[in-house]
Amino acid sequence: MPDAKELERIDGLFDLASSRSRPFLDQCSEAKYLAVRDFNRATDETMKLAMRTLKSADTSFVSSPSLTRTLSQLKTAVKSGQLDANLIDTLSRFRNSYIMQVLRPAVKTYLSNKDLKTTYLDSYYESALRIDGLLEVFQFLSRIRPNSF
Repeated sequence: MPDAKELERIDGLFDLASSRSRPFLDQCSEAKYLAVRDFNRATDETMKLAMRTLKSADTSFVSSPSLTRTLSQLKTAVKSGQLDANLIDTLSRFRNSYIMQVLRPAVKTYLSNKDLKTTYLDSYYESALRIDGLLEVFQFLSRIRPNSF
């Protein structure tokens, strides 16, 4: 278990990543709000948001063959434009893999080396927040229109 100083260091990084992710997370919230009024438009906007995120993902997300494979499957699912259970499942698996294979080891390395630069860890946290934001929107859309999933 990390001690109080380590938790403070992580908290500061998380706050920084959260503030940087705020515009993206606001777009996710807007998509959910839009879904109540215009589901099809919300779906289109969410797919565009997902594609923009995944295009930038190639450099920050890819770190292992299994993660690369899941990212490829995710891109294919999003490009299809079909919001379905497969897309949600793939994004959920990607999020879990990303946390276990990228974020978690990076945090451990950061905590064990006090002189380590935080730049890469900031981007890892920011990516995790984006993945989670997208997953939340897709899950919300599935609950609003369950017949399409």
